[in-house]
Amino acid sequence: MKKNRILIVDDVPDNIKVLQAILSAASYETHYALSGKDAIMLCVEHSFDLILLDIMMPEMDGYEVCKYLKSKDKTKDIPVIFLTAKIDEEAIIKGFETGAQDYVTKPFNTQELIARVNTHLDLKQKNEALKFMNLQLEERVAERTMELADSNKSLEEANHQLLTLEDSKNDFLSLMSTELREPLNGIVGFADMLEYSIKNKTHLRYVKFIKQACEKLIGVSDIALLLSALRFDRYEMKIQGIPAHDIVKESVDKLRPLISERKIKLKISIPKNFIIRGDERLLVICMEKILENAIGNAPSKSEILVGAELQGQNVKIFVQDSGIHFAEGEVNYTFRFFELKKEQDTQNFKRFTPGLVVVKLVMDLHKAKVEVENRSEGGVQVSFLLPQY
Repeated sequence: MKKNRILIVDDVPDNIKVLQAILSAASYETHYALSGKDAIMLCVEHSFDLILLDIMMPEMDGYEVCKYLKSKDKTKDIPVIFLTAKIDEEAIIKGFETGAQDYVTKPFNTQELIARVNTHLDLKQKNEALKFMNLQLEERVAERTMELADSNKSLEEANHQLLTLEDSKNDFLSLMSTELREPLNGIVGFADMLEYSIKNKTHLRYVKFIKQACEKLIGVSDIALLLSALRFDRYEMKIQGIPAHDIVKESVDKLRPLISERKIKLKISIPKNFIIRGDERLLVICMEKILENAIGNAPSKSEILVGAELQGQNVKIFVQDSGIHFAEGEVNYTFRFFELKKEQDTQNFKRFTPGLVVVKLVMDLHKAKVEVENRSEGGVQVSFLLPQY
């Protein structure tokens, strides 16, 4: 596996040695420059995945280096983390304005440094994946356009498919630009800066909310990537036998903070000998999204039932909550996120979530059935049917 390449820029050799020791222990490939000009020359000749850049350097300081790198196509997408000797609010804000993604203070805290490096390398990989998907989508649109030119008989149908594909692509890219790219850099950087610079407990609680928003945005990114992969048949399934109880347990473990926050009582009634056929990763995501929808819409301190029953050679897994109903028309559109009627009045009813679109796509891949029902006694039941292994 190829190691991530990190460039350290600092005019103090001892600082470079410390950073190299920390990063090498974490299995990163490190390179260094003792001045801003040397750093720019290295970036022209080589490729790096992340840059740790000292602010205060002679001749050419970190701000100038960062501004130059962000102005060039080859280096503009490399994450830059500033190295600073103290928490200076004006200096840090100036760093963000020149294009830096984050900062760390000297002396370096090993865990903090590795955590920040990991975060920005992960964001960089996701952005690269999004760019790659965009290219694939554009190529697919081009292929469809050529097919239209060659097939007069199916011109009307092919045009409809092309428009649907284009709309889906635009929705996907719009989601990324509004929900991920713009806020993430600001949230990550400023939330950490606030956490280290304020003491007021109320304000610290606000910082917690900001971090939660950041986590939600990362979750949106993951859902969008999965949605795109599923919709365009780029996911390779690994079918195997999986205990239904294990699928539910793994999903519940991921949602413990939300369950605790909402004070939900979760009742699980699934025999451990129920083995289903499917892709484990997708089924865990599927169950997680169904549970997340139920927990988010169920009244605080209420009970949610997760159960399973045999239906012939299949296992039906269901989640029941006691929340409000879906609007009558919305039940029909729950799994068709891109076709939801914009004028639908659902103000007083449970709203659809993009997570349920993932559920439908996962079940389609498994050639399985998924249903949403408004229960007569109140609440909603979401269920899916999979073959026994």
